[in-house]
Amino acid sequence: MKLSSVEESRSFALLGPGFGSGFGLDKGGDGGGGEDKGESSSEGRGKNDCLWLDGLSLLSERAHTGPRPSNKRAAERDPDSETQHAGTSRRTREQPPLGEPEPEAERLVTSPELWFAPYETPGAAARCYLADRVERGPLELDVAAAAAAVVPALAEQAFAEGVEEIRAAIAAGDVYQVNLTTRVELAAVSGSTLGAVSGSTLAALLCRRGVPRFFAWVRLPDGHEFVSASPELLFAYARRRIRVEPMKGTAAAGHEEALAASNKDRAELAMITDLMRNELTPICEPGSVQVVNPRRVIRLPYAVQTVSDIEGELLPGIGPRAVLAALHPGGSVTGAPKAAAMRIIGALETTPRGPYCGTLGLCRGEHATFSLLIRTAARTATAWTFGVGGGIVWDSSAALELEELRIKLGALR
Repeated sequence: MKLSSVEESRSFALLGPGFGSGFGLDKGGDGGGGEDKGESSSEGRGKNDCLWLDGLSLLSERAHTGPRPSNKRAAERDPDSETQHAGTSRRTREQPPLGEPEPEAERLVTSPELWFAPYETPGAAARCYLADRVERGPLELDVAAAAAAVVPALAEQAFAEGVEEIRAAIAAGDVYQVNLTTRVELAAVSGSTLGAVSGSTLAALLCRRGVPRFFAWVRLPDGHEFVSASPELLFAYARRRIRVEPMKGTAAAGHEEALAASNKDRAELAMITDLMRNELTPICEPGSVQVVNPRRVIRLPYAVQTVSDIEGELLPGIGPRAVLAALHPGGSVTGAPKAAAMRIIGALETTPRGPYCGTLGLCRGEHATFSLLIRTAARTATAWTFGVGGGIVWDSSAALELEELRIKLGALR
């Protein structure tokens, strides 16, 4: 599939390989099992394989217009329910990867659902979309990747002041960690002038070194548009087995040993791992939630980062909306305790995060994969804004936190 063809669509979601094969339940990398092991790798048969969901509309709107023309036997769903209506068929065998033909007897299940919640929207209020057409295949970057410039430069003084305010709140015992973020504007460089960036050129820029695991380019029916190069899984489940992969700790590419030895980065991840383990517990079978890997390394073209792996067995009847209500917004983009951290974020950050730090997911039957929308640019009325941030703990210094932001902006270079 070609980027230029996607650009012509009125509403769509173009999703990276982590969404489509195994529904995110295959770990990015070798999964090593040991601490500080593992590396990122695209999931699926091809590292550039993507899913294209074309012609999106809200599920609540579909309820009034009848079944989708491309799947007339798809079971209609109540937008406020996580179970199918009586009379519809639920698959009992594992489904083939998205985009592949299903056996004739297996086609009663609904087509993929796209779920989205901006950072400020409660998880229980996430919106669900269906597509008229779903296509899977290698992504052809037939659009030139425009060089992107950050305009203006990072507001370093304001960010540094925010770091010190958070450290003061930590010293007062109000919070342990806060994820502080900022937004920068993007413009295309053409000679000595700066111009507008199209979604396709920004997507090409973010994919030029390979399609990120949870790459997403989404244009919703209401006109909202965002492009994400996220490497982070918020959660994935197959039937009732769920996994989350909080990501905390960053160093420049090639500095894996320094990251592994950093007590500050280790503490950041441990705090959020504990937070998400506690958030999973009420929606999982008693005693089933386990930290199966406390720390492993993800290697990206521009950075190395660390994640943990937490798994559990969902309670019967738990679907995507209930999981989102428990986990969204993700702990790695809020802090701990979450409510206190979010209050501080609301006081310090001057603009809404919107899609950035929100969540995007793909669901079908008893399988789901949701990314956490970091490394994400959103289109505004006048430009694209790219979100960037990091976790602030007592050991943080403003200078090093600003350097971390520059490393993460490497996704655009």
